[in-house]
Amino acid sequence: MLPFTVRAKYYPKPKTASSNSSRIVHEKASSASQAEEEPVLEPKFNLGQYEYIEGRNYLQAGNPASQLMPCDDEEVERLELTHVLFKLLFGKSHFAPIEEQLRKGIQVLETGAGPGWWIHEKATEYPNSHFTGVEVMLYPTNPPNNTHYRIVDITKGLPFPDNYFDYVVQRDSMYHYTREDWDTVLSEIIRVTKPNGYIELLENSGVLNDIGPNMSVWMMRWTVSLQTRKINPRLGNQLSQLLMTTEKVKDLESSHRSLPIGWLGKLGDTALECYERLFDSVKPRLCEDWSMSTAKYDKLAKAASKECRDFKSWTNVFYVYCQKKTLQELEQENANSRTVLAQTSPLISTEPSATSP
Repeated sequence: MLPFTVRAKYYPKPKTASSNSSRIVHEKASSASQAEEEPVLEPKFNLGQYEYIEGRNYLQAGNPASQLMPCDDEEVERLELTHVLFKLLFGKSHFAPIEEQLRKGIQVLETGAGPGWWIHEKATEYPNSHFTGVEVMLYPTNPPNNTHYRIVDITKGLPFPDNYFDYVVQRDSMYHYTREDWDTVLSEIIRVTKPNGYIELLENSGVLNDIGPNMSVWMMRWTVSLQTRKINPRLGNQLSQLLMTTEKVKDLESSHRSLPIGWLGKLGDTALECYERLFDSVKPRLCEDWSMSTAKYDKLAKAASKECRDFKSWTNVFYVYCQKKTLQELEQENANSRTVLAQTSPLISTEPSATSP
């Protein structure tokens, strides 16, 4: 699966006989040297939808969170590496006990699918199941036949009926939603999941441990930039609480693993490369937020990267999966709640008191 470029690059016109003859006509408006150097632009999409900042493409959207991360080939590669990292860390790419159903064939949805690396792997592994991916901006090309992608902003609702998917997954989407967005996101995920269907979330903790002074500075600025955009920078260990608060899920299982950054072999090296690519992805935004030159930022990022090895930095990655309650279970819980409320409510006497006139 090869990514595509949102914005094509400029390149000079080839010097041919036909171009020389056309340039003679063009000299009436401009000089020949200017015509030779005039670049040709072949955009694949409407460029009015994107910003081009410091060599990176960003989607123009009303939601500040949607404009934080770039959408270009470099970001596609970063997300692929992140997918590989999670598989190295956990030894698998899904956690819910749904192997048998996947083999037989079920409906699977991934929200925030991005380039579709997870869907591509699972669709190839389980050809009898059908996989749907939704994302504000789509990356994948030549996906497997049992996949389908749609451009969807989940914060405005999912275009699917209630109780439609057997398995709904969302991975590494912390930087794409504001705190308020998460209420809508989880509500929509639960809505489209079938009763007894599985919901699975995976996120980084957003906290780095045992870090040096330069990484501390970078993390401070990154955290403030996230908070300015109303993004929760420490969402990972709150996933279970967010799901349980909805009161619509059951049998919740959660866990985490610690991830070395820059040490402990291939896993740590891959993690460090992921962070170095993250440094590059958010550079235009952080430089803009903190009025910092790119040269100063690059120096800070390089020092922070070295410190990860020297200080043996690490972080945690959390996952949680659960099942959606059935309608009968929800009705029974409501009935039980009403019974308990009636038993604990104080009895109100209808007889007049002795002091009543």
